[in-house]
Amino acid sequence: MPMAQPRKSAKMGEFMPIEEENRRALEAAERAALQAGELVMKGWRAGAEVARKGRFDLLTKYDLQSERLIRAELSREFPDHRIVGEEGAETGVGDLVWYVDPIDGTTNFAHGHFFFGVSIALYRGSEGLAGLVHAPALGVTWKAAKGMGAFRNTKPCSVSTREQLEEAVCATGFPYDRWSSPDDNHAELALFLKRARGIRRCGAASIDLCLVADGTYDIYWEQGLNAWDMCAGALLVKEAGGQLSTYEGEAADPRTGKLVASNGLLHEAAVRTIREARHKLPSD
Repeated sequence: MPMAQPRKSAKMGEFMPIEEENRRALEAAERAALQAGELVMKGWRAGAEVARKGRFDLLTKYDLQSERLIRAELSREFPDHRIVGEEGAETGVGDLVWYVDPIDGTTNFAHGHFFFGVSIALYRGSEGLAGLVHAPALGVTWKAAKGMGAFRNTKPCSVSTREQLEEAVCATGFPYDRWSSPDDNHAELALFLKRARGIRRCGAASIDLCLVADGTYDIYWEQGLNAWDMCAGALLVKEAGGQLSTYEGEAADPRTGKLVASNGLLHEAAVRTIREARHKLPSD
């Protein structure tokens, strides 16, 4: 097996093998996510006050507190890395960027639903290096680092082996502007409902992607999201042996917030279904 090429550590100024650097980043992300998970669980089902960022987009004080905690932990460990979070301004400089969603699935969190998570990912451009999604109410942590595989808690996970769309369980979500935009995912949903075994809509994109990575779901598609929603889960899918693309079947950049993820075996069928459903919509 060839040796990993060294790269200079942004923090310590020393040379580290790539895998070692990614592992260190993942460990730091996990420490931050576990602490954030403990924090937000104090507000779950505890009547946390809810504010609105938009008609359907909610915010709680636990979103803000969780992000502050994560930013502090990552900045202490990697002071030269950039941090892009849902609730705060971008900080730092350089090509190594952390994407942070302090509570993905805030609506679920605010309503006492179990499906919400802390999502943290380190990227260089469109390349995922380390990613983690911690779902504290479920007691599950999914994590991955480039070239090191994907894990559900401590066990390796991989995508499903289903090959027929009629046997597939798929997941999706709906954009916040669905009340005003004709591109509301209704056409795609209607066609998948006719062709797939089942559709799930659980309201946390990061967890949906993780469930593709661990073989629970076979296909996931969604648009209108942000980098912090998708970057960690997208790396999980890739490291678990899955496939990512745009709606057109081209190479995906999860930072765009528009993605198709699958077990690979069903990817062509997924993209074809989306394309067929969208052919009458206005151009993107």
